[in-house]
This record gives sequence, structure tokens and C-alpha cells, in this order.
Amino acid sequence: MIPRELPGPHAELDAAVEVPSSKSISNRALIAAAAAGGGRIRRPLDCGDTRVLAAALAAAGWPVEWRDEVTVGGRSTPAGRPLLDLADSGTGARLILGLLAALPGRATVDGSPRLRERPMAPLLEVLGALGARIEAAGGFLPATVEGHRLAGGRAAIRPGLSSQFVSSLLLAAPLMQQGLELEVAGPLPSAPYLDLTSEVLRAFGSEVVASADRRLWQVPAGGLRPSTLTVEGDWSAAAFLLAAAAVTGGRVTVGPLDPRSRQGDRAVLEVLAAAGLRCAWQGEWVSASGPVADPIAADLESTPDLFPALAVVAACAPPGSRLTGLGNLAHKESDRLTVMVANLRGLGAVLEVGESALTVASPLRRQSGAARPVTAAGDHRVAMAMAVAALAAGPLTVDDGSCVGKSFPGFWAAWEGLVAGARDG
Repeated sequence: MIPRELPGPHAELDAAVEVPSSKSISNRALIAAAAAGGGRIRRPLDCGDTRVLAAALAAAGWPVEWRDEVTVGGRSTPAGRPLLDLADSGTGARLILGLLAALPGRATVDGSPRLRERPMAPLLEVLGALGARIEAAGGFLPATVEGHRLAGGRAAIRPGLSSQFVSSLLLAAPLMQQGLELEVAGPLPSAPYLDLTSEVLRAFGSEVVASADRRLWQVPAGGLRPSTLTVEGDWSAAAFLLAAAAVTGGRVTVGPLDPRSRQGDRAVLEVLAAAGLRCAWQGEWVSASGPVADPIAADLESTPDLFPALAVVAACAPPGSRLTGLGNLAHKESDRLTVMVANLRGLGAVLEVGESALTVASPLRRQSGAARPVTAAGDHRVAMAMAVAALAAGPLTVDDGSCVGKSFPGFWAAWEGLVAGARDG
């Protein structure tokens, strides 16, 4: 862990910041390219999560060349049983499990102590019902996979905690002899990520079909072909930059972003605009002028990665902000609800917390002088959220600044550029 000083407060920002490419799309494209027997990914996100997934694919037999672009080649199944270390990447671990189960070969998927705590059971149960041979005690990593060509056909899943279980099955489905007809039952958190999965599958040739409510999926066997995919900008990363304008005032211009993107986190713009953030598009760049004038309200069941950034905005806005749909935050890189509440309460915010909701009764307090300590809890999105908090709260020290490399390696350089010309608050 590398502590980092977060100076503040600042006001009247005036900066343009380039966002990184989408981590979610980059990860899905890596898996799709492997399933297709090859592919090229342009403008991939080069971060901790995508690098560990690329390394895992290479260890499992797919040649991966990473330069300005990523090229994935056809697989040569390795002898033995390679250990695939996915570090902290829950997305990478879940997506690669489906791929490995549907192809001949043996491998063990493992990761950090935190990743070993993250649930895998809903995915493992459905793969087992489809004929996969996977050993995983209690539905957690490490998981040993003895892959073979699965028959496929009809299956049902109750994803419960993560739509990534569904994405893993959909990405593996073209490799199954009969393809896959998948029914999704029960709660479906982070559902918009399934739209990204289907877009990536189509980019690699699959004729995937989904019902409007994302509950029924049909993925035919075969159809995948080596293709080239260009990754768009990441709305999850953009959220922190837009939040900076929302808490300080001034203007922040962010891009390149697709205003019609199917990334669920694009909703951050609507949430902040409803609270008074003024937004204007010019091509693929959006300018946001703040601060927000009203409390914010949002249901984040479909977009849980927005919680850290929006929690900080809520704690800086007029009292009465309410965020709901937070029931699955305990299963992220950290227990995000607990960690963010502790940090914001330490900065003076008065918060009311329920099982899946957060209400701000009184905003955080600004304080000059010595930096107050906050924790990232090893979570990249919490660390970035604390940088936003410092803009309004005053100087902070976060215990781990390096964890932002999981999704936004250039965050601190971008942040320094953001605040360089700002007026002190």
C-alpha cells in the first residue's frame, strides 16, 4: 500500500480530462477473442484487471500480444494443469471459468484472499448442470477445471449477486454443441452489463438474441470468427471526474465518451443533471458545470459501481440525498457500503444507513489544517471517491493510492491536471 496526500479544498475547476477505455468491454473482448480462436482489440484498457486476464489466457494456451493493440491468437492447449492467478479480478475469474469449462484442457483458477471470498457458486452450479467438471470447495476459488466440449441446450440461473455469472455463460455458449438457451430468474443486479456482453458477442459474429427484460437468452452454437473490436471510453471512470464538478463548481470536460453507450454507468450524467449539474455535449466530449444545487436520488441496483462517486456527491449536496439498491455492495473489491459510510462519517457527514439504502441527513464538514485519514480498503473506486471528497472536505490522506491501477492507472496524473488550475476553496 502506498499512502497518498489529497490536497483540498478546491473550487471553480476548469479542465479537460481524457477518460480511459472501458474495463468491462476490454475484459469481455479478451474472452470473446479467445473463444473465437483469435481477434484484435483496439484501444484496450491497460490496467491491472485486464493485464491479469490477458496473462491468464496466455497461461491457458492463447498467445496474447499486448502493444498499442491486443492480439489474441488460436489456442494450443498446454500440458499439465497451469495455475491462473486472477489477483483481485472478480470479472476476469468469472468470465474465464465459463470459457475454460467449455474447451478441452485443465487449469486451476485462483486469486487474492479477497477474490477467494467473492461468490462463484451460481456460475459453478449452472456449468455443472451443463456437464462441466469443476472442483471448487463451497463455491469459492480456487477452482480446478477439467474442460471439455459441453453439450449446451437449456439452462436456468439465479445470478443473485452478479450479472457476471450470466455473462460468463453467454460468452462460452457459442462453444457448446447446441449453443445455449438461458433463462435468468430472481434478482438481476448490474443488468446493463449484459448489454455489453451481447454487443461484444455480436462483434465477434454471434447471433445472440435477448428478450427486452434480459431474462431469456438464445446463443447459437458456433458463429464466432476472429474480429477486430475498438473499445469505447469508460463511463465508470468518467463518474469521478463528473463528480468533481458536482461538488466544487466550475467546469470539467470529459471524453471521449459515447453519449448513446449501453454502459449502465452512463446514468451518472442523468442523476447529476437532475440535481442541477449543467451538461453540454460537443462530439464525444461532455462539459459539466456545477455544483449541484439539490439533493441527489438514485437507485443503483443496476449500476453499483457508481456508488462511491455518488455517495461523495450526496455527502456534499444539500441534505436529503438518498441512494438505494445497495444490497450487493458487500461483495465488491471491498464492502463498499461499510467503507464509504465510515469514511464519510469520519468527515462529519450525518448518514442514515439501511440494509440497501443510504440517506444523507447532514453534509460532510470542511476542515483546514492537518490532513484527515481515510481508507481505500484496497478498493480502486473508493480511493478515487476520496479524491473527490477532498475537493470539498479539505486535505485528506488515503492509505492506499496505488489500488487505482486496477481500473484507471493514469488516475492520479489526470487528477493533478484537473486540480492544477483550480482556485482554492
